[in-house]
Amino acid sequence: MTESNYIKKGIVATIIAGIFILTFFILKPIIIAIVFGLLFAYIFNPVYKKIKSLVKNKNLSAFLLLLLLVLIIAIPIAYLVPIIVNQAFETYVLLQNFNFTEVLSKYLQGDMLSSVARNLDNIIGKFFSTFLNQFTSMLVNLPSLLLQFAVFLFTFYFAIRDSDELKKYISSLSPFSKSTEDKFSKEFRGITNAIIFGQVFIGILQGLVLGAGLFFLGVPKAIILTFIASVVSMIPVLGSWMVWLPVSLILLATGQVFSGIFLFLYGALFVSTIDNLFRPYILSRQSNLPVALSVIGTIGGLYFFGISGLILGPLVLAYVLIIIEFYQKGKLKELFEK
Repeated sequence: MTESNYIKKGIVATIIAGIFILTFFILKPIIIAIVFGLLFAYIFNPVYKKIKSLVKNKNLSAFLLLLLLVLIIAIPIAYLVPIIVNQAFETYVLLQNFNFTEVLSKYLQGDMLSSVARNLDNIIGKFFSTFLNQFTSMLVNLPSLLLQFAVFLFTFYFAIRDSDELKKYISSLSPFSKSTEDKFSKEFRGITNAIIFGQVFIGILQGLVLGAGLFFLGVPKAIILTFIASVVSMIPVLGSWMVWLPVSLILLATGQVFSGIFLFLYGALFVSTIDNLFRPYILSRQSNLPVALSVIGTIGGLYFFGISGLILGPLVLAYVLIIIEFYQKGKLKELFEK
């Protein structure tokens, strides 16, 4: 090969690399929105197929599903966000003025009393200040968030409408053999269902069930407590007990004995049972995802992706685990055997 051919190939390679690098920087600000658009298209694909079987038009079916998704997401957000922010601020002020030392003095004495009370004040202060800062940041970045939401809807619409063509296109680009590709697809589908339904859906369900109990008892700031319970319930090892336990103790400490005992029993015997029964059932049916991996993925995802890391963190680590397992079993040797 002549020197000029090397130069030409080097120029072509540089141009191609440059195009891919520019593409990365172009998509970087909206990559999370695109990922969630594709993820939701996968989740709602069975619903789309059902609608399509009735409507017989893929454009109209995709549009109707998109409209349904907007109603499911946008209306609760528009209604609940101002209430959550307001209740979070009011709860923070209330807890700041709450005398933990006076309440705890019934059970603790001396240095232990002051240490526990001080630590409770610090923990609550940091939690709510971080929470309010996140919402403030969201309001400041509202135009950017609306753009992200538009990208999410755009991706969702075309991914769901052209799901069959997209699947064929990805399959045509895959370097795997057909058998390995099918095995990967099955494992990925199982792990995705496990995270979405076993972790996210069950977490939201727990929060809503606990919220119903809080509303029944007339507990103040029930909406913000329901929101917090839903978030912590998505995180393995944590859970709704981080809400119902301290709230029930506060109710008992403030003389509301019936409400405190009822909430404690309701949380321990009913709300937590949802997690203990349904989550292991869903996870065992869909995947062998270790709890430790799920916890690490959730925490790391929160640090790297923010609130979306509750879903993306465990998914990414789970996909890596699948690849490692396939490598250990020698199934990756089937590569390029198409």
